[in-house]
Amino acid sequence: MSAPQTETPPEGTPGTGHGPYRRVVLPVSGMGDTAAAHRVANRMRRMDGVIAVEASPALDAVTLTLDPARATLPEVVRELEGLEVAVIDALVPLSIRGMTSSACVARVRRALEGVDGVIEAQINPVLNRADVRLISTARDVEALMQAVRHAGYGVTPLGEHGAVADVETAAVYGFGAGASRVESLILGIVGVLTVPLLANLAWRVLGSAPLFGVTWAFLLSSVVLSLGGARYVLGAWRAIESRAATMDLLVVLGSASAYFYSVIAWIAVPSAGRNLYFETAAAIIAFVRLGKWLEAVVKHGTTRAIRSLMELRAKSARVIRDGALVSKPIEAVAVGDVVMVKPYERIPVDGVVVRGESTVDASMITGAGLPEDKTVGDLVTGGTMNGGGTLHVEASRAAADSTLARIIALVEEAQARRVPLQRFIDRTTTMFVPVVLGVAAFTLFAWLALEGNFSDAINAAVSVLVIACPCALGLAAPTALVAGTGAAAKAGILIRDIDSLEKAYRVDTVLFDKTGTLTEGRPFVTSVEALDGDVSRLLYLAASAQQGNEHPLGRAILEYAENYGIVPAALKSFEAMPGRGVRATIEGQTTILIGNLPLMESDGVDMTVGDWIAPMLAMKGRSAIWVAENGRLIGGLSVCDPMRVDARRAVSALQKDRIACAIVSGDADSAVSSVAEALSIKNAFCDALPETKIRIVRRLQKIGRSVAMVGDGINDAPALAQADLGIAVGSAADAALQSADITLLRTDVISVTNALAVARETWKKIRQNLALAFVYNLIALPLAALGLLSPTVAGAAMAASSISVVFNAFLLTRWTPRLPDAAPPDSPADPCRAATQGGDKPDTPC
Repeated sequence: MSAPQTETPPEGTPGTGHGPYRRVVLPVSGMGDTAAAHRVANRMRRMDGVIAVEASPALDAVTLTLDPARATLPEVVRELEGLEVAVIDALVPLSIRGMTSSACVARVRRALEGVDGVIEAQINPVLNRADVRLISTARDVEALMQAVRHAGYGVTPLGEHGAVADVETAAVYGFGAGASRVESLILGIVGVLTVPLLANLAWRVLGSAPLFGVTWAFLLSSVVLSLGGARYVLGAWRAIESRAATMDLLVVLGSASAYFYSVIAWIAVPSAGRNLYFETAAAIIAFVRLGKWLEAVVKHGTTRAIRSLMELRAKSARVIRDGALVSKPIEAVAVGDVVMVKPYERIPVDGVVVRGESTVDASMITGAGLPEDKTVGDLVTGGTMNGGGTLHVEASRAAADSTLARIIALVEEAQARRVPLQRFIDRTTTMFVPVVLGVAAFTLFAWLALEGNFSDAINAAVSVLVIACPCALGLAAPTALVAGTGAAAKAGILIRDIDSLEKAYRVDTVLFDKTGTLTEGRPFVTSVEALDGDVSRLLYLAASAQQGNEHPLGRAILEYAENYGIVPAALKSFEAMPGRGVRATIEGQTTILIGNLPLMESDGVDMTVGDWIAPMLAMKGRSAIWVAENGRLIGGLSVCDPMRVDARRAVSALQKDRIACAIVSGDADSAVSSVAEALSIKNAFCDALPETKIRIVRRLQKIGRSVAMVGDGINDAPALAQADLGIAVGSAADAALQSADITLLRTDVISVTNALAVARETWKKIRQNLALAFVYNLIALPLAALGLLSPTVAGAAMAASSISVVFNAFLLTRWTPRLPDAAPPDSPADPCRAATQGGDKPDTPC
């Protein structure tokens, strides 16, 4: 398969005359047979700009001839994905240097998306990062880097250090983190030289004799412009070379206009010292540099959360080989290797403890929580802190697939995304600079025509050029996004993308799964009832069937049986039915069915014979688990699962925010109703299968509700995907995590309220920043054009606008989550918790 190529269309091919046409070969998956290929080809032929299509299921490829004037590669890919055909792509992260405004961002994006095979380029000016999505067969990193260099920017490929690599390499010594040492030094020199110039200007404005003459003003401003303005001159020259308009061009035109006008006027009329602008030219450069320096410092603060996550990654690990310790780079540790972790060291890998006992502190990843005891057989997570014991841990995942790596990848992906308004912002700022140049020219000639004073005219025109920098617009959304997702990650909340933020902002209804979400997910058996009185046999059959089950209810039954010395039979076959129960065959070909009432009824089991034990099994706060042998009901078990101690406070906080809450659970009515009553939740749905949960979500969506689904199990995955916002709790199954928009690393319910709160705050900051940036330009430009702002004040105001936007976003890093309760609340009693505290004792089977 070849990379995308450009070719001239065959003679006589109909088209628009825009040629040359472009031939693209797209590797795909999901086009399983000839019928699917025909469907894809027929649909693509109807797309405007597609000249020819060939879909080959044998090669897993779609070959298209496009008219570039009417059809772009991103449009083609979106059309294919709408047909449920996945284009096989690759993601290349790049570190970009030299971006100073949203005009730069748009220019870098255009350069990258102009490379053959690029589907989309996401640019984040806060992280100085570009994430380029391109066809897998066209993965040419050098071509991407060459396009960025040709656009006038520095570029290096991003390695293992991810989104903050550029921040790290520019780490500062000296004045403040986030700006380079050279930048800080230049700012210091420029500042020292500009202060006397500003003092001289202030002295003149007050009507006193200047502190020093024009010669000194000329010399000092010349040094400031040469030293402090060199980077802007270089950026402006690159912009002119590529026929683009950037912030650098505005700064250079503004400062150079003031400087060269002053030089010419001074030479022509040596006595005209009071009408010269040497101080203004220097002040413009000084204020712009100060603004950029402060911006870098605050931006460094917004990336603190992800940098702290990256610092948790181990560089090496001690692997036990043939009884000896071998130090290996973390990337070289393979699944199955046994790693030794000494006391008070960071655990380097995800794995299972095979030797030793200790406590492990996971607060740096989950955001809260006390250290947990770990012993042989317990799972540990890479990046967490070992306590006072020595552990031997068998690696269960490679470093690239570890929990910490997945967390960092999720945060990076969210931070690299653009808000829905960003395309409009990019288009606006691309046109903004040419418009400002036009306004400045108009201002100059209007003042000359109306006042006839060239000095006043140049003053107003320079003010327009300086004050109209679009930096604030470009930083408005990315800074808030980076700060918000970083603050969320620090609290153990992973937000998948910017769309999830907007959806969380609009949520007005939250549906909770019960088991493992509102409850602790550690159920225990409270009683066993057998129709024939043989409780031991019923428990023997139930435990035998549950040997293949990883569900908490299955583990609870096995533990209960083990406590009474029951040895399960050998398991022949096992089938789990999410949301309903299990079917198993044991030795002797006995078929056991264990689950809820809907499972029994769907399998044709006569449930009327169990009517007399139903009240005993389904007491308040308990779930009834029925057991059938070879299609005949033989009894059941009563199971309790204590409610999480912070559930009531979390639900109450949501209700105060006018968010409706409901429970959607596969458990029986008695257990669901008990939890709903304790939490003051009016709407509760019991015996809900996965398809039932989807129907409930859709029904709410049809009446205009914006629904968030909170769950942790495989049976919750379909509802998580269907809901407007899916929230998976920390112990969630992989299917639930993949379906969720937000993942909670902690299992407390208060994290749900925290997730919605931080998402709302982040979205508010994005909107506030955009409003600040637009209002600033709407007010500042007319004032500058009317001559009400001097160039010096304009330079300060321009710097202040960017700093205010970044600082407003920085405030998000101070966001603090609500913490879970440490003890059960004084709310309606939880019958299950009473049982765990000695209120009820489990019945003995014999």
